[in-house]
Amino acid sequence: MTKQARRTAVLTLLLLAVVSGCGGSSPVVPPVPTITDVRDAAGADPCALVTPEQLAGAGLGGAGTAVPADEGPRCRWRSGAGSLDLTLYTDGEGLATIAANSEPTTTRVRLDGYPALETFTGRGEFCQYDVGVSASQVVMAALEAPDPDSCEVLQRLLPGVLDNLPAPGEPGPDR
Repeated sequence: MTKQARRTAVLTLLLLAVVSGCGGSSPVVPPVPTITDVRDAAGADPCALVTPEQLAGAGLGGAGTAVPADEGPRCRWRSGAGSLDLTLYTDGEGLATIAANSEPTTTRVRLDGYPALETFTGRGEFCQYDVGVSASQVVMAALEAPDPDSCEVLQRLLPGVLDNLPAPGEPGPDR
């Protein structure tokens, strides 16, 4: 084998090794940070977690309606200002499961000190936060609003909602 042929063979093998290493496995999802102010969403009524004052502060109103959801109990509010869904995911592995199955555009953030996932559309008319409130429980909030920025609205609304969840062992609203 000539020197040029060996060089070409070595470069080809290196290139194949690099290419095969890039596409082989899915990315590793980093662990969810420790949650220090644990809340208990199990058994809570999502419609009772948002007060009329909190809804008004978000530009929403009206009574919430319980709707079926695979993830857990869900409440929906609809008004001219948009549609808010609040879901309590309490029968799984918490935020770790949601993070492992999230879209590539989802980012990890902290919301009111809690680890969360943020998903939104480019113009801001839709935003969703999945907030880990314990190792196995998540409050999922999605807002679709005609006027952006729905993420900003949820950032103002969710701290109060999380405060309405009891700590483990404490009674909560409408349990």
